[in-house]
Amino acid sequence: MMNNEPSHQLQQHPTKYSALAALFLAIVHGITGLSILVISSWFIAISAVAPIGFNYVIPAVVIRALALLRIASGYASMWVGHYDLLSRIASTRLDVFRQLHNQQLDDNATMTEALARHTEAVASKWIAWVAPLTSVTLVFTALCVISTALGLPGAFYLLIAFTVWLVIVTLQALGALRVANANTQHAARFRKDSASFFHSSAIWHLYSNKQQGRFVHDSPSAKRTWQTTLYQKKQALNASWWFQGFVYISISLLLGGVGLSATANGSALQAILGQVLLFVPAGIVVPMVLLAGPDWVSPSFSAISKYAQYHQSKHELSSLSATPIQTLPAQSLEKSLCLQSLRVKHRHISPISCTLPNKGVVVLKGPSGCGKSSMLQGMAGLLPTHGKRVVDSNGLAQGIPQNWLYVEQDPVVLAASVQMNLDVAGQGFDKSAMRKLLDDLALESLSLSTWVGKAGQPLSGGERKRLALARAVLAKPAVLLLDEPFEGLDIETQRAVSLVITRAAQNALVVVASHVLPRHLNAEQTITLHTDPQEKLAVLAKI
Repeated sequence: MMNNEPSHQLQQHPTKYSALAALFLAIVHGITGLSILVISSWFIAISAVAPIGFNYVIPAVVIRALALLRIASGYASMWVGHYDLLSRIASTRLDVFRQLHNQQLDDNATMTEALARHTEAVASKWIAWVAPLTSVTLVFTALCVISTALGLPGAFYLLIAFTVWLVIVTLQALGALRVANANTQHAARFRKDSASFFHSSAIWHLYSNKQQGRFVHDSPSAKRTWQTTLYQKKQALNASWWFQGFVYISISLLLGGVGLSATANGSALQAILGQVLLFVPAGIVVPMVLLAGPDWVSPSFSAISKYAQYHQSKHELSSLSATPIQTLPAQSLEKSLCLQSLRVKHRHISPISCTLPNKGVVVLKGPSGCGKSSMLQGMAGLLPTHGKRVVDSNGLAQGIPQNWLYVEQDPVVLAASVQMNLDVAGQGFDKSAMRKLLDDLALESLSLSTWVGKAGQPLSGGERKRLALARAVLAKPAVLLLDEPFEGLDIETQRAVSLVITRAAQNALVVVASHVLPRHLNAEQTITLHTDPQEKLAVLAKI
């Protein structure tokens, strides 16, 4: 938990110019692609009936220029769009942190889901669905207007195709919103079940089921999540097939002359046009546009699914369940921190009374399940307590001071660069200091630009712990509380972490809750927790 406000620079949202530029380039990319198709078709048709002296160079040059423009706009759209995406992901996550400032999530799985999935769905709206839908809508509208104004044969079919497309995407959107809601619920349930399942790995043998003559674990399954995800894709594919079927029927009717008799003596013209349509250069434009319709319209159907997920993710981010944390003004330790009969409420932990120095390392130890993590959070002020916390003879109210930091046992790692993970609040830490700290923590394989992926998946548990420790040390808190910082580390890495903690303790009070105590850790004081045996038996009986 970091109680520092983000810097003014990172509080700003990404500029709209980058998003509008990406949208403009996407539209240009779509228009040039369709223009190449139309002009090429017309060029082929007119070549069959062109008189002697017809200039073939100009159409060829135009087609080549459009092809180059299409390639350039495509690459530029991807570059600008992804730059805008990364900026918006960072901004959206800072918005989440601001929303949860001084609040504690009811479960870490919700936070992981929000950071790993929902922020990306919200931040990617411009390249995921705004650009594809806008591009198709504008191009379709322009085609209908131009073909009608020029009186191209079959313009009526384009109007009908546009109407059919609007109906299909509207119906798809209604279904996609329901599927997105179900998908989000299944994904959240799977993440929560997985977290609970792996946290209880030590007692798997106690609650296995017998199946087919052998014992298997009740492991969580992502089957329903994948089913809804595949169903989302199936919806988009079905919508594309429906539109494609209508287009092919329209082309057949158009080439047969149906609907081309909107003039006087139409019955006679219908038969004539149905025979000569392929030999009229302008008449090939609409059939070719319709024939290519499924290709340049199909991205809109996938975009509808992305829109539904965006809508659902935006709702989930605005309704994160969290418990407010009382924050206090910064409290620097000049002399000592005195704990008087301190006990966490609603926890079966014996109270502790002791005086901690203003600097140095204090170890909080005890048997597994004795409540070290709860007591550490109680000392920080994250959990309500009985008893007193006294700072330099002054009583401290319930809550956590702004310059006290608690590093949890399973820290949050963002899907971002190492530098962003070290400086999530945008404090502008010195890069050389960050690199040195990474080296000191045996993380020299990570550069500041290294992308650590969703929830730090490429990192091991020990690497995530050390990254979180580096993040806390850089903030220079007055009191630093570390929950199991040595768990899962080898001896050499424990030594490196111990030296960093000892160095940080030269200017701060560092309280370490751990059942692993490396010999290189220079502890000024040790506090041993005990659990009431009767209370522990009562808890086990309930389990």
